[in-house]
Amino acid sequence: MMFLSTLWSLLLVSFSTLIGAQRTFFPASIPLSIRSPYHNVWLIRTNTSGPLSQSWPHFWGQQSIIGWAGKIRVDQTTYVWMGQDGVGNGSAIVTDVQITPTRSIFVMQAGPMNLTITFLSPIEPSDWVKQSFPFSYISLEAASLDGASHSVQVYSDISGEWVSGNRSSPISWRNTKTGDSVFHEIELQTPTANVEIANQAQDGTAYYAMASRPGLSWQIDTATSARTLFANQGSLANIESSAFGPINNPFFVFAIAVDLGTISSTSDPVTWGAGYVRDPSVQYTTSSGETQNRRPYFFSKYSDIGSAIDAFTADFSAAHDRAVALDQKIMSDAAKVSSNYVDLVSLGARQTFGALDITVLADDKGNVDASDVKIFMKDLGTSLRVNPVEHLYAAFPTYLYLNASFGGSLLAPLLESQDGLTGQQYAAQDLGTGYPLAILTPGTHSKGIEQSGNMLIMMYAHARVSGDGTLLAQHYNLTKRWADYLVSNTLTFDDQASADGENKANMTNLALKGIIGVKAMAEISRALGKDSDAQEYDSHASALIGSWLSLAESSSQQHLLGVYGDQQSWALLYNIYADLLLGTKLVPQSIIEGQTQFYGSLLTTAPVFGLPIDSNSGQQSSAAWSLLTAATVSDDGVRNQLIQGVWSRISSNTTGQGAFPDQYNDATGAILSGAPSPAIGAMFSHLALTVPNTTIVVPADATSRGPGSNTTSGEGRTKSNIGPIVGGVVGGVVIIGLAIFGFILWRRRRNLEDQYSEKVEFVDDEAHRPSLSPYNYPASQDSVPFPYGSAVPLAGRPSGSDAAGQSQYGRSQYTDPGVAGLGTPSIHTPPRSPSESSGYARLAYDDPSPAPVTTIAVSKAREAALNRPQHYHTSSISASSATGSAALTASSTDPLSPNSGSRSGAGSSISPTEVVSLRAEVENLRRVMQEIRADRFEPPPEYQG
Repeated sequence: MMFLSTLWSLLLVSFSTLIGAQRTFFPASIPLSIRSPYHNVWLIRTNTSGPLSQSWPHFWGQQSIIGWAGKIRVDQTTYVWMGQDGVGNGSAIVTDVQITPTRSIFVMQAGPMNLTITFLSPIEPSDWVKQSFPFSYISLEAASLDGASHSVQVYSDISGEWVSGNRSSPISWRNTKTGDSVFHEIELQTPTANVEIANQAQDGTAYYAMASRPGLSWQIDTATSARTLFANQGSLANIESSAFGPINNPFFVFAIAVDLGTISSTSDPVTWGAGYVRDPSVQYTTSSGETQNRRPYFFSKYSDIGSAIDAFTADFSAAHDRAVALDQKIMSDAAKVSSNYVDLVSLGARQTFGALDITVLADDKGNVDASDVKIFMKDLGTSLRVNPVEHLYAAFPTYLYLNASFGGSLLAPLLESQDGLTGQQYAAQDLGTGYPLAILTPGTHSKGIEQSGNMLIMMYAHARVSGDGTLLAQHYNLTKRWADYLVSNTLTFDDQASADGENKANMTNLALKGIIGVKAMAEISRALGKDSDAQEYDSHASALIGSWLSLAESSSQQHLLGVYGDQQSWALLYNIYADLLLGTKLVPQSIIEGQTQFYGSLLTTAPVFGLPIDSNSGQQSSAAWSLLTAATVSDDGVRNQLIQGVWSRISSNTTGQGAFPDQYNDATGAILSGAPSPAIGAMFSHLALTVPNTTIVVPADATSRGPGSNTTSGEGRTKSNIGPIVGGVVGGVVIIGLAIFGFILWRRRRNLEDQYSEKVEFVDDEAHRPSLSPYNYPASQDSVPFPYGSAVPLAGRPSGSDAAGQSQYGRSQYTDPGVAGLGTPSIHTPPRSPSESSGYARLAYDDPSPAPVTTIAVSKAREAALNRPQHYHTSSISASSATGSAALTASSTDPLSPNSGSRSGAGSSISPTEVVSLRAEVENLRRVMQEIRADRFEPPPEYQG
């Protein structure tokens, strides 16, 4: 028996050594505890820094040490496994580091024991109570290397450095013992709301916790006293100092230790919970001027922090299993692209979610309204902006892949805040510049095309994947205003800036984003049954893309230019990604293939860290835009080269400390901005393209209420839907009959007037998407919120769901595909069969009163019906004039008016699409004249006999 144990230990060491020898991914920073903008702790791992067992963790800005220590005592010898305090007999030897989407795992040797230290920051796509709880786990497992049993005690603490960036700030504390857990609580004596110092908030409370267990001891004391006591006797005194004072004079620590006795290995991991809670977490000002103090979402289930901590500490085993399952799903999907891509999504996942606060509305007494859910993003690593639209656009692939409802709750406050801004024709850039104060400041800016295109693309992408059309219906007039602005401005411009601050006239990539935004508006209109508007925006998009292709193509016709007419310019056309994501197919495959070949030629001489954003950006590279671009190319070799450039930068620990940056110098790797930006969510670009789209459904009352107010009386919970459905069917038949009769009369009049019109053909077929097998989570006890609408098609409801399928939050069921089909039923009903779920794994949710449902658009059927060759307008005068039919023209007195409604008017009026086509024709003529003029001065060709 002893021989087998020794052999097993030797095999463990050999395996760890082999893994370490093969490991090639060495990021300069490793995420340890990433749960919110103000709970964001990293380990610096440059080539000049020490391992975890000889280093202090740092806050994300990496200027500030975060006191966090760990020790193990084996046979009366104490080893440090985290920190740099000098208390102990030596440091554990780190033999391996592994990074997954949810975990950072350190394998160490402490004398005769092998240690596995796991930092787990949960990502819970299907459970927003758990996702919003800003706690992480740190667990320790130990196994004997020599097969013998050893006396083992373990220890960890945090310091007051968790609660303020000002280390001289006075703090207070207390220890609490519930029936199920023990936890320390630390806060500033005089907190300051909504203020931060050195990136750390000044109004939160830090916690360190452990589930109650045999051998547990704790202590609140000076760092020297608590750590030395453990090193000497292997336990703590269960005492709490009352000497409140500054964080650093002296440093007090909040320690928890466990005596494991004499063991050869741990039977279960020893697990601590680290948390940092701000309540309220965001102050949001509505469009009416009302100020809302919004609380963390987990308070919709737990009335006090102690209950939440008890649940969290008790849930570690299940949380670990969920994390492993999610990691395996993400990494196996990513492995279908490349091994380097696996590393990028693994490092980027926690970072993308670490910028978010999931909130609920609270009244003056702190009572929460669980139906009013909004998510706020901090522009980490770049600024204090709230919900920065261009970085939300970059991060959107992650949210679409994991659970598209994250995207809806991020868009909601941006949309609500702008509904009343009728004087501003384009989308705002953010919700303010002072996180966590979310207040929109209206005003002009130069990114009208950029942000309007971003918003329209994200709105349609969210609806298309989640199936929820509520935001589309509630903010339709707002989106039309933005789309009309794009129709008039997106093709040619000289006063617009891109997401990266470039402001050259007629940038090809920026113009494309606006055109895709117009097409997205056509699809939004179609989803809402507004066919006239859909046809109008289809026509505009068709004319615009034809003119864009004419203006943007290089003289060699082999690739597109970065700026119209500038033959030396080029750009990473990452906005083609939106065309693929939405399945709008505006950009012909021949263009994609030409761009792929062009990128391949550029990469032959590219710097080690990849290509810059464009020919005008100097050496500025973007990890986000590079990964979006990689997902657009038609050649796997070029794709892998684009990924390789980003991977090489992120895997380089010689380029200076810092978390995963978005923008950096392509030659030196120096960080320019965005460490740790949520824009890194673009790493999921390839995975988001595998998520199936869903039928867009709009609750019947979506347009008659504001977002988040989808609560109804309890009486509605037991009412049948038969009446509304029958009434809707009868009413629908009558309306269809009237519509047909009206159409016949209109058509007869049109024939008598002998008006000419041309029907624009536009294909909306689906881009090819690799198939991925769905993964179904085990059923959860906590529901996922769905604040914007509550309906699913009747055929998709399990029988009896109205009465029986109620959760504690009282939401009606809806379907929401999670991780390419990932999901867990949040109501306790049997899982549906594949035939019931149309081939996709579904999530179900509850509501007190299911609204009558109107299924507006079945995108799968529509796409199948439209699977035919695509036709584009050319830039000729005759083609562009075809768009000027009476049904689609603008007012002749205001041809480019953003508020021209449906543009119904006289047949002689000039439409915006005619104007842009004429502009393109003039540009073509100018180019031809330049070429003729150049030819006159060129020598004749030489002929060889």
